[in-house]
Amino acid sequence: MKSNFEYPENISKIGNKTALNIYVIKHGDKVIQIDAGIRNDINKIYDFYDKKNEEPGYILITSVDYTHVGALKELYDRYKPKIFVTKSEMDTMIHGPALRGIMEVEGRGLRFDGVKNISSYNRFNLDFLKVIDTPGYTNANVSIYYEQDNAIFVGDALTVKRNKIKLDRMFIQDIRAANLSLEKIKSMKPVTIYPSHGEPYKLI
Repeated sequence: MKSNFEYPENISKIGNKTALNIYVIKHGDKVIQIDAGIRNDINKIYDFYDKKNEEPGYILITSVDYTHVGALKELYDRYKPKIFVTKSEMDTMIHGPALRGIMEVEGRGLRFDGVKNISSYNRFNLDFLKVIDTPGYTNANVSIYYEQDNAIFVGDALTVKRNKIKLDRMFIQDIRAANLSLEKIKSMKPVTIYPSHGEPYKLI
């Protein structure tokens, strides 16, 4: 089904039927990608940038798990962008997830290649974007607020289903934190919410 949402000129979504929504912000001469998708998404990402004759200068990760960073190593190898994650997830991003016991067998699909050339959001310095702590999906989940468009990229802090904001309780680690994050996002009064799953949602 074709999306009815009209993206502004400076915000795009990469491809269709990717593991999660991968967004790109074009701000002046800077190209910023939100999350990286899974390894199977990589050709769609390459095609997106090839058609625009662009490449990402920054990749901002909202949470470190396979669906958000599975293609990150390939993207780094080709484009050498600046990559930012939360400080508490840097070790996982560098070394890959630690799967133990039965997860060694059943969790193969959760593995991803580590990337050593990353930075903590503590060093993030793009003044037109703000990193907002929105835990719940993971304890270190963040959202990215884009002041110019009064828009927020929430990762898995919430989902949009049937044109309604929802929490996907099946995947949330801390439901209390998730509810608090949802209220924080609403209180910011963004015009548009861009989730990892579902269509972008206009609050006003």
